[in-house]
Amino acid sequence: MKRDYIRTGFFAILCMISLSVFRLIWAGLFQENITPDIQEGKLDLSSWEIEEGQSLLLDGEWDFYPSQFLMQEDTNPAEAPEAIQVPHGWENNLGSPFGYGTYRLQLQVQPDDDRNFKLYIPNIRTSSEIYVNGQKVAETGQLAETETAYVADIIPKTVTFTADEEGNIDLVIQVANFIDSRDGGIYLSLRFGTDEAITKEVQLTNYSQVVIAAILLMHTVYTLIIYFIGGKDKKVLSFSLLTFSLFSGFLFYSGEKLLQQFFNIDYELEFWMIHTVYLIIFYALVQCTDHQKLPYWNKIFPFFKWGMAALAVVTIFLSMPQILALRPVYNIFAFFTAVVTSASIILMYKNNPKARNLMLLGFIAISNHGIWNYLWSGKSVYLTFYPFDMIIAVTCYTIVWFQGYFQKHRKTKDLAERLKKVNEEKDQFLANTSHEFRNPLNSILLLSEAIRDREKTSLSKQSKTELNTVLNVGQQMNQLLTDLLETRNLQVNNPRLNRQVIALEPIVTGIIEVLRFSSDVKNLSIVHMIPKDFPPVYADENRVKQILFNLVDNAIKYTNKGSITVSASIKEHKVAIHVTDTGIGISKEMQKRIFQPYEQGNPEHEMSEGGFGLGLNIAKQLVELHGGTIRVSSKKEEKTTFTFTLALAMQETVALNSESQIEKSVLKEKREQTVQPNRKNNQVPSVLIVDDNPASLLALKAIIPNDMYQPVFVSYAKQAVEELKNREWDIVISDIMMPQISGYELTRVIRERFSLTELPVLLLTGGTTDIQAAFLAGANDYITKPVEPVELKARMDSLITLKRVAEQQVQMETSWLQAQIQPHFLFNTLNSIMALSELDVEEMRKLLNEFSNLLRSKFQFQHMKDLIPLEEELNIVRSYLYIEQVRFGEALQVNWDLEDEQGVYVPFLSIQPLVENAVQHGVRNKQGKGTITISCEKDSARSKATITVEDDGAGIEETEVPNILSGESESKSGVGLFNVDKRLHQHFGKGLQVISSLSQGTKVAFEVDLS
Repeated sequence: MKRDYIRTGFFAILCMISLSVFRLIWAGLFQENITPDIQEGKLDLSSWEIEEGQSLLLDGEWDFYPSQFLMQEDTNPAEAPEAIQVPHGWENNLGSPFGYGTYRLQLQVQPDDDRNFKLYIPNIRTSSEIYVNGQKVAETGQLAETETAYVADIIPKTVTFTADEEGNIDLVIQVANFIDSRDGGIYLSLRFGTDEAITKEVQLTNYSQVVIAAILLMHTVYTLIIYFIGGKDKKVLSFSLLTFSLFSGFLFYSGEKLLQQFFNIDYELEFWMIHTVYLIIFYALVQCTDHQKLPYWNKIFPFFKWGMAALAVVTIFLSMPQILALRPVYNIFAFFTAVVTSASIILMYKNNPKARNLMLLGFIAISNHGIWNYLWSGKSVYLTFYPFDMIIAVTCYTIVWFQGYFQKHRKTKDLAERLKKVNEEKDQFLANTSHEFRNPLNSILLLSEAIRDREKTSLSKQSKTELNTVLNVGQQMNQLLTDLLETRNLQVNNPRLNRQVIALEPIVTGIIEVLRFSSDVKNLSIVHMIPKDFPPVYADENRVKQILFNLVDNAIKYTNKGSITVSASIKEHKVAIHVTDTGIGISKEMQKRIFQPYEQGNPEHEMSEGGFGLGLNIAKQLVELHGGTIRVSSKKEEKTTFTFTLALAMQETVALNSESQIEKSVLKEKREQTVQPNRKNNQVPSVLIVDDNPASLLALKAIIPNDMYQPVFVSYAKQAVEELKNREWDIVISDIMMPQISGYELTRVIRERFSLTELPVLLLTGGTTDIQAAFLAGANDYITKPVEPVELKARMDSLITLKRVAEQQVQMETSWLQAQIQPHFLFNTLNSIMALSELDVEEMRKLLNEFSNLLRSKFQFQHMKDLIPLEEELNIVRSYLYIEQVRFGEALQVNWDLEDEQGVYVPFLSIQPLVENAVQHGVRNKQGKGTITISCEKDSARSKATITVEDDGAGIEETEVPNILSGESESKSGVGLFNVDKRLHQHFGKGLQVISSLSQGTKVAFEVDLS
């Protein structure tokens, strides 16, 4: 810490020395202060060579004529002059700062010097006339011997003149002061030189002032813009006020008083203005710092602020001497400003390490500027304006301020990001919570409905009424959860609209019927004013229903008496739908934010009906998805009208959709009828239901009848995977949100083994489900909680029927495969039997026996979906190979590599088609002998057995293998392999492995589970 203070001290000293040296260099470069010896009002320059660019300070002993104007015609002969020092006031000569008199200086230059000379006069208090060789060359204000005729004014002047023929320059300056109590006369050095030298110095001062003023004005403008377009930070406004005050001070009072060269301002007004500007600078400078953090200052600051304001107001009514009398008060405020600003900067220096050096440099620059101005002003020396201290200070503090601003901007941005993330987490939390609420709600609704329907004959009228009330309240709660989930869905996803031509009248009728119970409870009438022949709109029917439901439900919620009216009108190509109520109305302030999420207006009224305040926000988003607008008009305690617009359906669109509407109505009637699935062998469908919520399982058990289905309920996805291995299922119904393995992942596991038609999957969603993700995982369909029993059974039966149809198709394929005993095979076999009847009767009988075994096996339809012992399947293979070996003799060789066949079960007709394919399309297509190898290898560690059929025949092209297994091959061998591969997937989750290459043979293998 001590080392830091030492470094800071060295840095401060180095900065102060550097700035001072630079200021002295500036003064030496642009202003060489040459002061000749003036005695008794005379200056002899005849022997002095005035170089180009040099100027002289006319400081010394001038002649002074007190209370006399030498150049007035009616003036008495001048008395003997008094000696007076210039620059200096005349109070010692006149005995008072007020009065008048004449200054005189006689200069002698070389007689032949005809150059233009120039005299620069910075300030003379407080009015003057300048004469050169008897000619008046300039004046400020109005001279007078009395205060009544006198007019004060102080403006820097430059006068140009030449010497007379003898080289004489008689300079006379008449001065009067009756207003400024500080002192009168010439109190700043006058500068004399050639026209070029003085002009150069004056222009340099002017340009420096303009640069500083431009920089300050630029800072004023951009900070003011930032204030209005940003967060309206008061520090920004204070900084803008500070730079504008400094800008005004520089142009009105400093240096050449540039603006007063164009605008003549009264001297007393100018004096009041500059003092007021000082007060504004004090206030703005304090406000630019963190002065509130200083101890005890918060108690003092109100007195400081209002004291300066009072002083500024009071000085309006005071004269200049009175204002000057209040100078100590101004100094007190300046002292407080300096102390508070310094303390605040030190505090900022400690709290902001990154900006330490910049703040310190800016503070040193301002201090350096003030110290040097004080030193030079004490010597009454006028210097060329030095701009760099102020440029450095403003630049440093601007950088520090910008650093703070951008740091605050980054913090604000980070905070906005955090708030956005928190808001998203809040929405996700509400969505997840809504899903968790929907599980018990689903159970409540399903169990209540099941009890009502099952016990309808034994329940009393009161019990039925109470159950219906439970169902209605549950539906209302479900609507709240739906709003939460829909809001999240609209934020995350970009819902697609199923636009079509729809009529508004039946939709409004349906909405009114749905909300009839709510309106009847409050004795409200809902007036439907949309006629049946009202032109249709082009929109998404479900979304329009949702919009109208939210608006009408909102109207019912906030209407205590009267009616609700739904009407529509046409304007250009838009349809405007109006929902008007006679409710409590909406205030003007509330109308501005009524469509924002979670807004419910006046809690004294609106909150009494409950809800989350999401319905109108959802309606707005859905309307805007359609390209429409929604607005509200209302008066407090009077009616409220919500109006939204939809696109009017064009006549061409109506014509194109007429036929599809008829088809949809027919399909709708069909969907309303519950589809009863085809029963297999008079057995009811087996249903596997997976849900981690016991209440949900109980509710599903209540609505899925045992006489129509054979349900099995499990709580975890892992249990479901085990159940899939134990038996055959007709459908799987699964919840999505489950621990460890979700419904998505369970669906993917099922699809690894079963296709969409082999085992349908119906997912139960809570409304937050990404439907696209569900279908991508392999789901056949989904249903949203709370589940409607009729809808659930209808979807189940449709999917089970789909599975039955697919099974019939597979059965037909297998039957076709069984029937593929080709005619030439039968003909050749019969020929072989006839030939053996003449040569070897015993061999003939053996051939007939194997042939009958083959035919008998081919037509065992009851085994098509069962697993049979490996020995039975190999018996079919042996019969087939014996027949083929009788025909081809030694051209067909068979190798058997079989271990223990016990405990190995394979699908019916799974090996024989592979062997037949090896014979027909492998060995027979190759010249010479061919060998077929059939092997079975057990792996007890893995509880697997591998069956392999290998030949050394013609082989298959490597690119053709995937086509055969996918059923896309045009080869005759493809049907058998595809069917076997498909059935192996159903039983074991894994199909055939085919390795083949042309002229090298083919190897086909598959794995089965050991029993």
